[in-house]
Amino acid sequence: MSLRLLFKTLFRRKMVTGLLLVQLALTLALLLNSLLLANQTRAQLNAPTGLDLTNTITVHVRPTTKQLRQYPALGDLLARQLQALREVPGVVAAAYANQPPLRQGGNQGNIFKVGAQEQSNIPNVPNYFVSADFMQTLGLTLIAGSWPQHHSATTQGARPIVITESLARQLFNQVNVVGEQLNHGTVAAVVSDFYGQRQAGDVMYNYLTVADLYSVDWGYTLLIRVEPGQVERVRNQLDAVLRKVDSNLEIYYNRTFTEQHRYLFHTEFGLAVLLTLLSALMLLVSMVSSYCNAHFHVLKSQQEIGIKRALGASRQSVLLELLNESWLCTLLGAALGIGAAMLLNRMLSQVIAIPALELWLSLMTCGLLMLCVTLATWYPARIATQVSPALATKTQ
Repeated sequence: MSLRLLFKTLFRRKMVTGLLLVQLALTLALLLNSLLLANQTRAQLNAPTGLDLTNTITVHVRPTTKQLRQYPALGDLLARQLQALREVPGVVAAAYANQPPLRQGGNQGNIFKVGAQEQSNIPNVPNYFVSADFMQTLGLTLIAGSWPQHHSATTQGARPIVITESLARQLFNQVNVVGEQLNHGTVAAVVSDFYGQRQAGDVMYNYLTVADLYSVDWGYTLLIRVEPGQVERVRNQLDAVLRKVDSNLEIYYNRTFTEQHRYLFHTEFGLAVLLTLLSALMLLVSMVSSYCNAHFHVLKSQQEIGIKRALGASRQSVLLELLNESWLCTLLGAALGIGAAMLLNRMLSQVIAIPALELWLSLMTCGLLMLCVTLATWYPARIATQVSPALATKTQ
């Protein structure tokens, strides 16, 4: 059947065809963006973090009294808390930090080589003030240098800092950079990469200072590494252990790194689930609409089909003709859907981080829509092939 005749047949039912095209376009737009978002979220959740997600716990704590939020009372509180945590059976190591890894944003600053700021400046690099057991607690690997000693306000000389491997390569094109001068201090060590903050210039760029926390108006983080299989038993004791050390505490959350990692992408994950459910519903409705449209068309065209059969048209040609109408309608809806998908993608990008549409995913989604519509219209088209020529030609 010619393309012109197919268009003519479709536009004889302008209202029904128009509504079906709109429905198919919206279905494709939702389906394509939900698949794109789900694929991105899956990739982010499966990307390496450099951390032991299963056996590490993060607890965010804030002292309720002003005195405990300032040095030196804060230093004494931290020392007592870490000692109590290390005595819990199953705990391998414990450390404090001004902020945890695996978060949206936080304390950041620029970092550059002394004397070459314009050439080497890197903005938005997370800045961690940590205790001496931080590297052991997070299970980081020492790449170069040696882990620095605790630095306090009375310590003489330049402040030693630790940077991650990828940051060292970006700044110096190598990792053996011990002794190099940066605006925040002298590089004492380079450690393996770990996921810091999503809002950083690069999620693996981090620098650390082994130092006291002098003020924690927004609280601080305790990190606990436990033996395999002991996570739930240990974490259930943490609140009581910390409150026993000092009851003047607010404990905002107590999570494993696995939970923290999932929480980091909870917006994308929740939106992907919502869009997927809406897409599945829209796809089901589109299949029902395609079925009803094809079935109604077959009932209204029995006489025409019967005449074609009487003139020698085969059952296969009748079936193919009706399927061709369905395929053409789906292709037109898919073309409109690509435009709608691009518009929806742009709107979503204003709210969350979502990649641009990819050609392979668009083609795959169009193929899925085509398959579903074909399945929905196959039965009505099959009924049309059963029309008796003799009976149909007598229909008034």
